[in-house]
Amino acid sequence: MVIHSTRIYTEEGCKSGYLFLEGKKIVDFKEQWEGQQVVDYGNQRIIPGIFDTHNHGTMGYGLTSAQSKDPRKIVRGYLKGLASQGVTNVFPTCHIDLIKTISEMADEEQDGATIVGIHSEGPWLNRVGEKGIKTGWPEVRLETAKKMVQDGAGKLRLVALAPEIPGIDEIIDYFLSEGVTLAFAHSDMNYEEARKALPGRITVATHLGNVMSGLHHRDIGGLGACLLDDEMMYEVICDGMHISLPMIQLYFKMRDYSRFMMISDCSQMAGAPCGQYRGWNKSMILNVTPEGFVLSDTGRICGSSKPVLYGIGNLVEKLHLPMETVIQMASLNPAKKYGLDKEKGSLAVGKDADFVVIDENYQAVATYANGRKVYDAAIDRDLFNPDFLRETKI
Repeated sequence: MVIHSTRIYTEEGCKSGYLFLEGKKIVDFKEQWEGQQVVDYGNQRIIPGIFDTHNHGTMGYGLTSAQSKDPRKIVRGYLKGLASQGVTNVFPTCHIDLIKTISEMADEEQDGATIVGIHSEGPWLNRVGEKGIKTGWPEVRLETAKKMVQDGAGKLRLVALAPEIPGIDEIIDYFLSEGVTLAFAHSDMNYEEARKALPGRITVATHLGNVMSGLHHRDIGGLGACLLDDEMMYEVICDGMHISLPMIQLYFKMRDYSRFMMISDCSQMAGAPCGQYRGWNKSMILNVTPEGFVLSDTGRICGSSKPVLYGIGNLVEKLHLPMETVIQMASLNPAKKYGLDKEKGSLAVGKDADFVVIDENYQAVATYANGRKVYDAAIDRDLFNPDFLRETKI
């Protein structure tokens, strides 16, 4: 297969030319070619496929509950929905009871994004912060952590937790011994507490700035401790709602772009029409606003409705960052962090053919994962889960 565009964002910069695909790989790139059989995308931009390491759901397919009668169907719909948003590689962020199913499906070819690992945000979290409500946490049991690793069968790559939870140190030591990366998440630690807890053990900041104590001139909080940690990589939601764009600018002034990984933190609400929906339990009502917020009735943000591709548009169009810089944060940086950069994260000869064709409005036109077209905007329509609307729309 030969792919042409006048704007292909390769490792060497934006070039006009032809990508040659064979199997799952990019085998050549030529600026000129006289062959006839070409998939021609004209002047539309071709960027590396997005690698979203923090995504709970999309298009009415959610991974926050294990109660579905057909979890494999949910995961398949989820992966296809991700492809429609330019995601080629993902760490599904799931309920711990879904780890085994997702691990098994990672070994199968899917018509959508590729599962390259599994992320568990919790279950040991201290849910506080702006408009936060303390809800406690499950019993800290080593047996639970061992089952998570066993169910993951080597694919559990990232676990997010709050280091202040009593008894969590044994859990931390166990996950690290199993090669699982740990993230600082949903924590009420102040600066001094976080500064002591993070170094050498916790190397990712979950959605930096959200659900952690923030910057104050007398205590710079968990956020400040993360920003001053020289080993930390930072997940950042760039929808302009979870974090204001000026705050993101401040982050980028403080730390090099190579330290940031763009994430969506999307839930099954991504792509949902505005309105009210039943939440994860019967008493919860979630509101999807015209701006794209997903809010509980108390006003607490409950995940994002905007994909990483939307955040790419924000950074390029509103913060005026070069596309070359932004795609590094959306693709290459997470690939490097999790040891996948020899195959993924950028467009180069020898790497996997993971890329997305986007229009001027930052919408996916076509998505290729491992050399296969897994989304075509002209064909793949009505991807939103109809069961979700029927069962949860109020």
